[in-house]
Amino acid sequence: MANRRPLTDATVELDGSGSVDSVDSVARDFAALVAILEQQLELVSPSDHETRSHIDQAKAAAQRGALLSRVLLDRIDSKD
Repeated sequence: MANRRPLTDATVELDGSGSVDSVDSVARDFAALVAILEQQLELVSPSDHETRSHIDQAKAAAQRGALLSRVLLDRIDSKD
């Protein structure tokens, strides 16, 4: 993780409306995944720390994917 660049430093070379549609679709998929993982956390016993930890980690990864998708959409929009 120490080598990970901040999302704001990422370079994006996307053009055309197909790219926007694709990135928007990915952003929606990540948002849906976050919602599903939140529902799963509600179903898991609070005492099941290991399972909750795994779901929390998956949720954090999905949230990072959603953030990256939003950054990509913002970069595409700013090129227009």
